[in-house]
Amino acid sequence: MNRPGYIDVDKLQAETTLEAAAAKCGVTLDIKGAGPEVRIDCPFGCPGGHQGRKELAVNTDNPQKIFQCHAYQCGFRGNLLTLMHGWLTGKKPSGGKLKGDEFQRVKQVLAGSGAPAAKRPPAHSAPPAEEPAPAPLQPNVPLIDSPEDRVRELHNIDEKFIRDVAEMNPAAAAYVRRHGCLSPESMQKWRCGYLPNDGGGDKRGWSLRGSIVYPILAENGKVLAWAGRDVHYEEKEQDFARLSPAQRAEAPPPCKHRFPKGFHRGQELFGQHASRLREPGYRDFIAQHGLILVEGFNDVIGLDNLGVPALGLMSNRMTEAQGEKITRWARQIGGSRVTLMFDCELTGVDGAKEALWYFAQQRLDVRLAWSPSMHGGAYAGRQPESLTRQQVDALLASGAAS
Repeated sequence: MNRPGYIDVDKLQAETTLEAAAAKCGVTLDIKGAGPEVRIDCPFGCPGGHQGRKELAVNTDNPQKIFQCHAYQCGFRGNLLTLMHGWLTGKKPSGGKLKGDEFQRVKQVLAGSGAPAAKRPPAHSAPPAEEPAPAPLQPNVPLIDSPEDRVRELHNIDEKFIRDVAEMNPAAAAYVRRHGCLSPESMQKWRCGYLPNDGGGDKRGWSLRGSIVYPILAENGKVLAWAGRDVHYEEKEQDFARLSPAQRAEAPPPCKHRFPKGFHRGQELFGQHASRLREPGYRDFIAQHGLILVEGFNDVIGLDNLGVPALGLMSNRMTEAQGEKITRWARQIGGSRVTLMFDCELTGVDGAKEALWYFAQQRLDVRLAWSPSMHGGAYAGRQPESLTRQQVDALLASGAAS
């Protein structure tokens, strides 16, 4: 392209380093890590006081410097242009997409033909001393205890769930078949299942229709929230990957799970309800092996099918609130032991490293059950839900002997 004034945004993003882009925005970066992925603070106004925690991961090998914030209340994704918008404004693009005047401004700054209205403080600077501390998050309230009728009515929407794959739509049936842990019996036990597209006859949980839905239970067993798993996620992810970098900059990435607005996922653990301790052998298992920590819903359910109690983060990143809860329980019932069994892939490794460091600082006996290179690489790419009881026992025995 040789049109007068034409700016090749994709080429500029590829040629501009992360540090150089930040400098164009008047920002000095404090970077954690090296190599293909580095960590920086999120510039998009993450709620909950995440300054200094380096929760935004940037793929510096990618020409567009694709990033994702791993703060549980943020999760924002984008490319270098979107990141520059955050540095320039301190917030996400209007409507979640960088376009129009916002896109033009960032493009001009990247090209060097425009400048930020004012320099922003360095990304590693602490908030001004006079800034009030963020208000503590309020605890999640069980649906049945909500003062609102429409919320209370959601506490038992699992009555509408379908658990027979023959009655599900093709995408939902395919998802359940891919996850062998989701038998009709296990879904009944865990109160999860498919919410049909017609909503099951009424409007309760209407936004979750067409999804596989999981409950997040409080320690007393009451439902705090329902989370929907998009059964079309993999297809949407492939479609998103096919977009050009410019198109991806303007399109929101697909979301795998949907959590209700206002629900603080990072305060809870999937499988935390105390009634599980009454399951035969579970107290003895925890006393012997400590707490088993995994990522997802299906990991917890799959291990439970084997008679193995585990707790799920509902993410590959542990929050401080989750860490405090796990530490307390490990000391109370787990002999101060924690075993990490995150997904045996790069994203799981990143999350496990952070959790390992956290629990080591709490002086717990923390161990890795596996990693892509441990056990001769035999488990690389695996997830806990795919294991047999014999494999779980072998992994735990190996960790105990290390």
